[in-house]
Amino acid sequence: MIERLKRKLLFSIGLSAVVFLALSLYADWGNLSDALLHLDWIFLPLALFLALVNYGLRFLRWQYYLHQLDIALHWRESLVVFLAGLILSVTPGKAGELLKAYFIKERLQTPISQSVPAVIGERLTDVISLIFLGLIGVYSFQVGLMPLLIASAVLLLGVLALGVPRLMHGCIGLFAQLPILNRFGNALHRGYDSLARLITMPALFRGVALGLLAWFSECLAFYFVLKGFGVQSVGVVAATFIYCFATLFGAATLLPGGLGSTEGSMVGLLLYIGVVRPDAVGATLVVRLCTLWFAVGIGAYVLLRYRRYFEWEMEPDAKPDVLETETG
Repeated sequence: MIERLKRKLLFSIGLSAVVFLALSLYADWGNLSDALLHLDWIFLPLALFLALVNYGLRFLRWQYYLHQLDIALHWRESLVVFLAGLILSVTPGKAGELLKAYFIKERLQTPISQSVPAVIGERLTDVISLIFLGLIGVYSFQVGLMPLLIASAVLLLGVLALGVPRLMHGCIGLFAQLPILNRFGNALHRGYDSLARLITMPALFRGVALGLLAWFSECLAFYFVLKGFGVQSVGVVAATFIYCFATLFGAATLLPGGLGSTEGSMVGLLLYIGVVRPDAVGATLVVRLCTLWFAVGIGAYVLLRYRRYFEWEMEPDAKPDVLETETG
């Protein structure tokens, strides 16, 4: 598993290098270098701290979802699984984070259909939170309103549909009749029953509240990075809209980590409101390093630090204890 993840990570790093090179050429390397040299680096620790706040709040939501699903994973082990999952941020639509359910299954013998809804719940409340935050700033741009409204309508209809068990079980029953899916019918029904626990009003409210705080912290990180480049014309509201819109657009393209699409839309919106090209490109590259690639770095460290924890092939009672000190 580690080797497969390594290959995917190397591919994403290569793609990111191409994106960074293309943006550097677009900004003119000389001008971009000058912008980076004049960057007030005191803002970078603040941006990294705010990214950590994002991960911390999302971990609290992850723990809440595991509790709602009656998955009794020790919080330290849960933290290891969550942090290791950050390396999968560079998979298309973060779909690779479904492997967190596999890790839980290997540790507790919990059916994947019981734990996958926790990952789905994370992504659902992430999208809701980003749309809400984006709508706050959309009127400062007078652009992007229609895509956000369409996304909001689709999401609302989807959540309403998920809240009707008879409808969902009926749909699952129809899909389960397909030759490819017929053997997964029972698992899909169980998975939906677990997901239904996470989309009750109290659970959905708590998940979205934590998501709003988590993603707003990264919006603030973007704002402070812009401040570091001396960009005074972009306030917190505008920075929030740009970051949320670019993140959603990148996720919608299903590219690994939104690479290329997120950066392109972020630069485009900054240019639209008058930020000079070197500063727009520089701020975009730096904030992606402080958020996306910082998360990937943490995930890679945890995955390698507890390598044996994720690669066991022994009986459950013989599996290595993640709480023990690893050596070698």
